[in-house]
Amino acid sequence: MIASTRIFMEGRRVNHNQADFVPGERLGPDEIQLQSGLFTSLEMNDLSAALPVMFLVLNRHRQIVFSNRRFVELVGSRDSAVLLGQRPGEAMGCVHALSSPEGCGSTESCWLCGAAKSILMTQKERAAIEACVITCEGRRVFELQVWTSPVWRDGELFTLFSAVDISAESRRLSLERTFFHDISNTVAAISGAAELLVDGSQETPNSGGIETIFNASEWLLDEIRSHKKLMEAENGELEVSKTAISSLETLKQCLQLYARNKSTHSCSLILSPDSSDCRVVTDPVLLRRILINMVKNAIEATSEGGEVVARCRPHGADIIFSVTNPGFIPRHVQLGIFQRTFSTKGAGRGVGTYSMKLFAERYLGGTILFTTSPEEGTTFTLSLPSA
Repeated sequence: MIASTRIFMEGRRVNHNQADFVPGERLGPDEIQLQSGLFTSLEMNDLSAALPVMFLVLNRHRQIVFSNRRFVELVGSRDSAVLLGQRPGEAMGCVHALSSPEGCGSTESCWLCGAAKSILMTQKERAAIEACVITCEGRRVFELQVWTSPVWRDGELFTLFSAVDISAESRRLSLERTFFHDISNTVAAISGAAELLVDGSQETPNSGGIETIFNASEWLLDEIRSHKKLMEAENGELEVSKTAISSLETLKQCLQLYARNKSTHSCSLILSPDSSDCRVVTDPVLLRRILINMVKNAIEATSEGGEVVARCRPHGADIIFSVTNPGFIPRHVQLGIFQRTFSTKGAGRGVGTYSMKLFAERYLGGTILFTTSPEEGTTFTLSLPSA
């Protein structure tokens, strides 16, 4: 893989060596038709139509030579014939497949794709099972469990590819695990402070116990609202209500949420002195959700005593918010930053950066990107139209 990379933005190609990726050669339409004919018997069609899963047959170039009705319905096509010759990611509208002239399998991000891993394993004549997350145009996300196995026909090796959509179950588990993880420490802080007040160890309001309970309760409510908004967004039920707000005041509110609850971090939160205020017309609730996640992620990536720097400033017709921490994101982690369920924090996490991208780009008309380097740390940037 590439030794070091300064900038990564989802959906954009970076310089690479062709050896880094799976082969890009394809067969032409005539050869695809001949191969398709090997799998169009009446029995094959009837059996695949009865399957409750998506089913494909792929040639050695990972091109579709047969697809069942479930897969055709999934990709929104009316005729399986139009899918012949495409690769799975191309047929499904994967943003990475569509971002490259070579198509599915030709970008660095494809190395994280469970479907690609499973197919390549089967081309070595070994069955495989992998989980796969595919982000499509419009930010639609498919989470699949993929099974592949080899089969020979007329001296050619093909891949039997079947998949089950586990999006709903995976989404539910991820939200539950993240929610319970995020609120557990806050509830413990409330309980501990309340216990001190009850047993008389802290007798006066100015001793700090009441303030701790208040700040932790505010934090808990914010976590609940955050998960509620994400669930509404993924279900297509989120209503956007835009109004004119102060960019600087909004950023200060998000920093103060953490500053008041020191139990959540051990680093310094700094509002950059070069920040400037401007009027921005947006949904203030969603904007705070994005900024709070940016600050939270920066804090989690910062060691004790480190600094997290936030700023906002106008840039042409846009307003730019940014949050910087001193840490560097390794390349293999960069590639999965905005994928749902991808996380370095353990199973069932990984919705923070995903939700930032979802809120900003689908609902607010903005852009989320990041830069990272060992020398300058990591900066997440949100760009929004000012009006």
